Amino acid sequence: MDDTVPQAVRERIARTTVDAEDVDVVLGDTVARPGSRPSSPVSVEPPPVPAALLPHHRIRIGDGAPVELDRPIHIGRRPTGARVPQPVPPRLLEVESPAGGISATHLELRELGGTVVATDMRTLNGSEVRVPGSPVRALGRGESVVVTPGTRIDLGEGVVIEVLTPGRPGGAR
Repeated sequence: MDDTVPQAVRERIARTTVDAEDVDVVLGDTVARPGSRPSSPVSVEPPPVPAALLPHHRIRIGDGAPVELDRPIHIGRRPTGARVPQPVPPRLLEVESPAGGISATHLELRELGGTVVATDMRTLNGSEVRVPGSPVRALGRGESVVVTPGTRIDLGEGVVIEVLTPGRPGGAR
């Protein structure tokens, strides 16, 4: 939700009615003329919130701080970005892998619209995905799966990633 408009104001705007005869369209903009009495009310909806201001899902690795999924995230023992330059470079999150069971770049998490997609980065060991209400699923080489908040992804060696609900814009990194 956009915190720049207080909830009380947002609700008042949503309940505002305007007489259809008091509305002009000027160069594609709708303009309400003040001072008229309503005869046939028309609801006025608040404008849509720009995508850049919408909250992003977050993830947490182990008991660490939540990380906002405002761009793709690559997780591994020595993660790297894609070989082909991307418009938005991924955030690289390094995890411990003393036995080497976690690949250099093991998993990618990315937000697409309102969903989160987990993609195996062609690892040898894969990952286990536990979506709430579903059985544990092995994520194989190069495979992608849509995950929901509450999903836990086990990379091995005790490294578990949890997908969290969207947070406030500009929240924890």
